[in-house]
Amino acid sequence: MVITARHQTVQRAISDLRRGGGVLVRDGGGASYLIRAAEQITDATINDMARLSGSMPALFISAHRARTIGLNPSESAAACSIALTEAHDSEMVRGLIGDLPLNNNMNGAPNSTPNSTVETLAILGEKPGSIGETILILMRAARLLPAALATYLAIPDQASLRGWAEEHGALIIQDSDIRAFEAISASLLKEVARARLPLADAEDCQIVIFRPGDGGTEHFALIIGAPETLNAPPCRIHSQCITGDILGSLKCDCGDQLRTAIRKMAESGGGYLIYLAQEGRDIGLVNKLKAYALQNRGVDTVDANHHLGFETDHRYFLPAAEILKQLGVKTIQLLTNNPDKIAQIETCGIKVAKRLPLVMDSNPHNVNYLATKAKRTGHLLD
Repeated sequence: MVITARHQTVQRAISDLRRGGGVLVRDGGGASYLIRAAEQITDATINDMARLSGSMPALFISAHRARTIGLNPSESAAACSIALTEAHDSEMVRGLIGDLPLNNNMNGAPNSTPNSTVETLAILGEKPGSIGETILILMRAARLLPAALATYLAIPDQASLRGWAEEHGALIIQDSDIRAFEAISASLLKEVARARLPLADAEDCQIVIFRPGDGGTEHFALIIGAPETLNAPPCRIHSQCITGDILGSLKCDCGDQLRTAIRKMAESGGGYLIYLAQEGRDIGLVNKLKAYALQNRGVDTVDANHHLGFETDHRYFLPAAEILKQLGVKTIQLLTNNPDKIAQIETCGIKVAKRLPLVMDSNPHNVNYLATKAKRTGHLLD
């Protein structure tokens, strides 16, 4: 697929948001919104946004986060908007979005927002496909908390909007481009390097790096043994876990699964390991560690994500399918305990002939984590 200027603009907007900058999002009806990442704002930011639009900005959060702080959006709400007032400063906003303080001492309740603050909030549920949902999608793509300040700009025509954007140094992005961003990035993946890489558990191994043409996130594949000789080679689609894969964390089973999968494929004559840069079920390392801080307070792994405003799992397996297709693989035996992963990869055009279990022994630090995966996300750990 050809890289479009509009796709590149979304990539640049992500960078701007991570630096605390503002971005203009335009919806299909021509309405325009100036947005900033809520975790990056200051009191000066809020005042500046209010001055530019003539009214206080709104805070967009997910329905999960709204329920965490005691609000009650409808079950169909894809996002929630909260009308801020002059009484809401940056510290109060950070409390509303669950941005944990740096001096977190791991004690106390996971939600530190005062009830008196919540009771004064005016909340509006946003429907699926709304601009609010789109803005949160952009925040997640930027690996930021799914929360943003947004202010409506009453600029009637596109020429005037471009002039305003140039004057204030803000990019303009279309909501439809945000929604198409991940799929387009996956379609742009291309092999950029390949080398022999003998491993402790698989001496006959190659590593192949894939990079999208938009300069985005790189993923890699391990080709172990001679999988091309097998009709349905074993395959492990593994999401990056720096704490488990590299540091040997006992909080999860990721590192054990990674090394066991490599060893099993080597023993069976070959296989593919697709390593996706999707830390923390694709919420990013920073947010994963914020979720860990909540788990230290007794919140389980699913609710920790929800408390921060995320879904249970944000992983997207189109990059894995694209890599397998480029390697000439159409049918696999998938090493996984996750039935949803099977369904997703088949939706992406890869046939799963068989599921190969990958159950690891538990330890005192991850026994509750594994039990939660079995009970709440349907993982098959018997």
